[in-house]
Amino acid sequence: MPFGSLLNIPAINMFVFRRFKGATASVLRYVPMLRYLYLWGAEECSGKNLAAKAKEGYCTGVVCDGIAGIFKGSRTCEAFFLKDRKALARWALKHGVPVVPAYSIGNSQAFYSWYDSFGFLEWVSRKTQVALFLYFGRLGLPIPFRVNVTQLLGAPIVVEKKEKPTDEEVSALHQEILDAYVTLFETHKHALGWGDKELKIV
Repeated sequence: MPFGSLLNIPAINMFVFRRFKGATASVLRYVPMLRYLYLWGAEECSGKNLAAKAKEGYCTGVVCDGIAGIFKGSRTCEAFFLKDRKALARWALKHGVPVVPAYSIGNSQAFYSWYDSFGFLEWVSRKTQVALFLYFGRLGLPIPFRVNVTQLLGAPIVVEKKEKPTDEEVSALHQEILDAYVTLFETHKHALGWGDKELKIV
């Protein structure tokens, strides 16, 4: 699972983790039970809100491929949907906020997931901004399998603020972020027993 941690401070240290917030889709405010995530410190994943939190000095974790990414990876294929999604790069340039690439190895093994092969559930999910698919773990219940989950953090990608970034500047930063994910995965996968896996960006 890919994350882009948005920082407004020069380096990662313990202060960052004391001021970390996770960002979720805005629709969760209206979903019973899940809306209580906001009581635990979650933030709305909108450009305006992320900018406000960055100014306050928070490190905000964003799942870059969002709902669409759920339908790209599987227990046999480590993949995420970010190849043509450049909003993160554009936002980082406009606000001059560094990006820390992070990837969670092991999440894809925690559950089995099922969705139709025709793309209907993916289409509905993206339209409604609610992930609609079936998942199950131990004993066929929504209880995760016992697996090791390791959070990898890469070096911060320093971004120079551009009020009106050009398409070329956005594309260059976007590619740098994608390359950082692949480097992060390839550097650590053997030590974590994932040597046979390949990270695919689709």
